[in-house]
Amino acid sequence: MENGEPQMKVIGRKGKAKVDVTTIDSLQRMANELRKGRPFMPKGLWRFRSHEEADSWKLKMLTRR
Repeated sequence: MENGEPQMKVIGRKGKAKVDVTTIDSLQRMANELRKGRPFMPKGLWRFRSHEEADSWKLKMLTRR
């Protein structure tokens, strides 16, 4: 310990990013164009009676045109 500070040990280091942002830019642009500005899920608070009902609604929202 130097100057009364606890000694720190490095456990791991971050490696190089697995995906470069510029490589997925064209995919993101295509997704934005296909969605026509609509979000994947409507914003707001949604209440469901069961998980199955929520899952069904979620699937419907993701696959709508």
